Amino acid sequence: MADGNVGTAPDARVEKRAAMRRATLHLVLGVVLLDAIAMLCYYAAVAHASYRVKMIFTSVWTVLTAITVALLLKRVRRARHGLMTR
Repeated sequence: MADGNVGTAPDARVEKRAAMRRATLHLVLGVVLLDAIAMLCYYAAVAHASYRVKMIFTSVWTVLTAITVALLLKRVRRARHGLMTR
């Protein structure tokens, strides 16, 4: 077989697929939640601030998004390669 699952039982593939879906869902929900919180903070406190404050806020938001994606994408990769510990 060319799909990389040679010798893998069907139950193991189903479990692996479920782990990948769960990890991907956590990735998407993590980014959506972070963006929702950031937008709420932006419109509540930063929207009428100076240009400098807006740029600092946007920079911090971007860095937090990158960190969130990197950490949660690592979980997706672990699930894909079957290295999940749960």
